Amino acid sequence: MISKNLSLVKSKYGYYLIILAAALSALIHVISKPMLENSENLIEINPVVMAFLIYFIGGIFFTPVARKTSSISKFGKKDWLFMGAIGIAEVSALITYFYGLSTATAVNASIFSNSEIIFALVIGMMVFKERLHIKECIPFSMIIIGMMALPIGNDLYQNNFNLGHMVTGDLLIVLSGILYAIDITFCKYVGDKFDARRVTQIVSFICAGVAISLIVIFEIPMDVDVTQLPGILVMSILGTGMSTLFFLMALKMIGTVRTVLLYSTTAVFGVVFSGLFLAETITAIDIISLVLVLTGIFLLRNRLAGKDDHDVSADNEVIINESSHRSSVKRGKHKSKTPIPHRIREVVVFQGWIGAG
Repeated sequence: MISKNLSLVKSKYGYYLIILAAALSALIHVISKPMLENSENLIEINPVVMAFLIYFIGGIFFTPVARKTSSISKFGKKDWLFMGAIGIAEVSALITYFYGLSTATAVNASIFSNSEIIFALVIGMMVFKERLHIKECIPFSMIIIGMMALPIGNDLYQNNFNLGHMVTGDLLIVLSGILYAIDITFCKYVGDKFDARRVTQIVSFICAGVAISLIVIFEIPMDVDVTQLPGILVMSILGTGMSTLFFLMALKMIGTVRTVLLYSTTAVFGVVFSGLFLAETITAIDIISLVLVLTGIFLLRNRLAGKDDHDVSADNEVIINESSHRSSVKRGKHKSKTPIPHRIREVVVFQGWIGAG
């Protein structure tokens, strides 16, 4: 009975944590938007400068958090090579995202926020040479339509089918999702060997190093108003740092599937916050897009999990069936089989471990 009650409490707090992580992550869309636009009251921050500040502060935040994890001395040359690739991909993704957000709406940016999940799945299927089942094509199509076709199509219609600033911004945000997916794929290789907190700390400093190098090379002015620093701190510590920690804690409490599914509500929080704090108009198209994306992600939960993922609540209900697809890896005369969707799942999970995406 005691074990049963503890399981219930643990599960309940897991749900609270992942919802809070999604809400905190959504703050990035809303807080960064005004700082990236021309305004009479505030200085416009260059996207590269914004990225540098977020990663530098994030690296400092994760330094004490990662203190008791793997020592840096245990990283080999190949590990550092992957770390470098991760840093370049991630900082490129965030800079591209900020450039897109400067002209797109925060509502659309929120709807696009789940794009790295889909792109990571696509990359995973390409790497592991796996195909979607027929029953998975429908929810996959729902996500594509809701996340890209409807928002971008609506902006094209509003701009008389001209690639104006808003449409270009949408496309840049989608491109950032592709870069984040590449970033997530690279993270799979170091994530098998090292603690995610240590990876996040090192990657944050590498990203900050890449960003400051771009600032020096292109002589980008570090124009930041003192009044903008609290917002940047909130994005770095709450939107990135605390959101990541809560994601990891929820992952252990309620399992991968429920964590990823509930974390996708970041889009909902982003749209709501955009309407409340930025006074952006939330249209029927936006609502339809959100419903399609979230429904599609829910229906693709088998693909996201890849194998049986048992509920940690009192009823110990199984929340997903085991996939029958397996891959064989030859090592001499021995073969080890690992479910391909499970390997894809591991790649997808890294979306909550790294960066501000």
